[in-house]
Amino acid sequence: MKQNTVLIVEPGMSGILQQPDRGTRKTRIEQAEARIEQAKTRTESAEARTEQAETRAEQTETALENLIKTPISQPETAAPETAADSLALERLTARQREILQLLARGSNTKQIADVLELSPKTIEYHRGKLMTSLKMHDLPGLVRFALRVGLIPPHG
Repeated sequence: MKQNTVLIVEPGMSGILQQPDRGTRKTRIEQAEARIEQAKTRTESAEARTEQAETRAEQTETALENLIKTPISQPETAAPETAADSLALERLTARQREILQLLARGSNTKQIADVLELSPKTIEYHRGKLMTSLKMHDLPGLVRFALRVGLIPPHG
């Protein structure tokens, strides 16, 4: 189907300027309005996803706080302190033992830094050295080690 156009010729113009007629203009306005509605819908969806993410973050934070507050029960068949554990503990510096004890009690890096009046980066450095020297790759492993060697009591 051929589109209707209006030709406008003004004196002094070297060419012809074509303008769409009113029907085409109306269609373009409708298209623009449709795009605006789509943008609003996308914005609303993004806002809903943001709210869902915030809710999940709050739920996770609450679950972690509850987990930290819940005392760790010592299983009946807990491994007793071994000679290897004793040697590993002896290889640690006093500062590393202190940081291990605080980590095992549930303190985070910032809290430990505040208590020991050190930089959080220094605490992260010591934690890395602890994990390397004890050949452990995660915080729960450090906590189990601290329990095994008696740095923290089984219930607190």
